[in-house]
Amino acid sequence: MIQILPFLLSGIICGLILFQSFLIAPSINKLINKKDAAILLRYLWPKFFLLIGFLSLVSVVLIYVGSMNQEGLKYGSIVSVILMGVCYAITPIINKAKDNSKDKRWFVLHLSTVLLTLITLIVNVFILGYWNF
Repeated sequence: MIQILPFLLSGIICGLILFQSFLIAPSINKLINKKDAAILLRYLWPKFFLLIGFLSLVSVVLIYVGSMNQEGLKYGSIVSVILMGVCYAITPIINKAKDNSKDKRWFVLHLSTVLLTLITLIVNVFILGYWNF
């Protein structure tokens, strides 16, 4: 059973990223006024990064505890932890840039989190595709 859990966690991570990115965030931006949407998204995104980072960390621990010899799975999960940690760490900087009207800095940092989240999604899709039971 322990060998299947990292695989399931990668599936959950993929689902979370797709759900948050393509359903939740656009819906909030469309249905709520800009000011309230910004407050809500500033509350949700750090938790999103922490949750995915935590699930990835649990996956890493399970891989080591289960003595699995799947290097791609191990490294992919470690990459997910690191990328989500970076996204979480730069979130306050993004918010400060937006608050101080540093639009270019905001754009670059925001784009960075989008790309890092996309990479995390791709890594976890590969984990799902190349899993060896």
